[in-house]
This record gives sequence, C-alpha cells and structure tokens, in this order.
Amino acid sequence: MRFPECIAGIALAALLSLPAHAAGPEDVRAGIAVALKERLPELAPQDYRLGAAALDAELRRALEENAGAGAATVEAGKALWTRKFKNGRTLSGCFPNGGRRVAAAYPQFDPRLKRVITLEMAVNQCLKSHGEALYDHADPKTMGAVTAYLRSLSDGQKVAVRVPTAAEERFEQGRRLYTSRLGQRNYACASCHVQGAGKHFEDTPLSPAIGQATHWPVIRKGEPVTLQERFRECLELMGAAPFPAGSEELNNLEYFLTFLSNGLPMAANAWRPER
Repeated sequence: MRFPECIAGIALAALLSLPAHAAGPEDVRAGIAVALKERLPELAPQDYRLGAAALDAELRRALEENAGAGAATVEAGKALWTRKFKNGRTLSGCFPNGGRRVAAAYPQFDPRLKRVITLEMAVNQCLKSHGEALYDHADPKTMGAVTAYLRSLSDGQKVAVRVPTAAEERFEQGRRLYTSRLGQRNYACASCHVQGAGKHFEDTPLSPAIGQATHWPVIRKGEPVTLQERFRECLELMGAAPFPAGSEELNNLEYFLTFLSNGLPMAANAWRPER
C-alpha cells in the first residue's frame, strides 16, 4: 500500500509545537477548524460528519444506498441491552433514560478516578457492578453490537463532550498522540487528517479530523468496527505497534478526537466499504 504525500505544513507544525496547556481545548479545536477550512474551502463544516464520503460523490451515494446496513447489528445490540442479568437488572438500567440521548456526551472525564471513561468502559462498569462477565472491547458480537445500539439511541443528537479544567491534561495527552509521528512510516494522525485532509490513500479520500467521531461504530463486512479498533488499524498502517483497545492512550485519543466534533449530529452505524 502506498501512503499519500502528507507534508507537514504550517498548520500541522503549529499543532506539534504547542507546549502542554499553551492553548485550551476550544483554541485547539478552532485552530484545527481553520486549518481544515484552508485545506477544504469547498466543504461546508456540517458535512465533515460524513467523513470521506463528504469528499467523494460515489462513496456518498453508496453510503446512502446502504443506510440500513447496521440494522441486524442494532437489533442484536438491543437484545443484549435488554437482557436480564442474574439479579434481574439490565444494561439499560445503568444509564439515564435507558440510554437515550446519552452517547453524544461520551467520552467523559471521571473526576473521582481522574481518567477518561469511554462508552465501552461505562458498559463494562455496569456489567461489573452486577456481577456479569465483561465484554471484550474488540468483540463485534458483544461490545460492538451493544455500542451500535446505544449510539443509535443518540442519532441526530449533537456531540457534546465536555473538557473541564481537571481533564485538560487528558485532552492534551490525546492531542499529543494525534499529532506525534509514529512508526516506520513516520506519520502522525494529523499528517493525513489535518494537513492531508482531502488527499487520497489508494482510492479513498482522507477524511478531516473534525467529524470523524460522529459515525462510529461503522459497519464493514456486516459487522461493527469501533473507533478504537479503527485507531488500531491506522497505527498498524503507520508501522506502529497499536495500543490495546481500552488503553489510557486510546481513551485519551478518543476524548480529544470526539471533542473536535462537538456540535455535529451523530449518525451511528454508517456503512463503509470493505477497504
């Protein structure tokens, strides 16, 4: 496979050179928005939520034609969501409103634990508190299906991730990982999704960083692929050893990336081609 030319320009260099806490989360997001507007002046910011499909009319048509691709996964997730535990409780009882309009606010910072809690972690916390077996973060049949259903309950809701002052270090760690060059290919996530947004990797345009967190999990080959599993795939493509799903590194990366999409509507379980 051949990577595109993702040359580190002024916008990426500025992101890489920021010392810790030199700018708050909103300043970082605004800076990335400006860089993307320069790269993709023809693209309306609200279209960022479509990912690569916003930059490819054929892919956009295929996305619309396969709008129901996640239906079976969502139904399987609903069955797990409402399944009664040994004590008679359910996953739905652990979340406000039975999980409706909840996913748009994740990941969240837990001030007691002083760490980022992803939606998958919240699901496992519920299972653990009721003496149930935990779900493997990478298992599409359990965790993938449950999060597909849970995120579908927030479809159309605007992403609304908060970064309180106590969480800024976690956000900063996510930003550093997103902008750090890694692996044998010496690329950063930002190389391709900020400075290289709109260029191509093989036949697919590189999606802008803003909007990337709105449509997960995606449905590929009929199965859900979570955002963190996609992180791991990208790290492998970069020639870097991927962090485990659910690790502090990927949790902070998800926190950072999801915050960038604040204000954009969620559209979970978007179809994607096999590759």
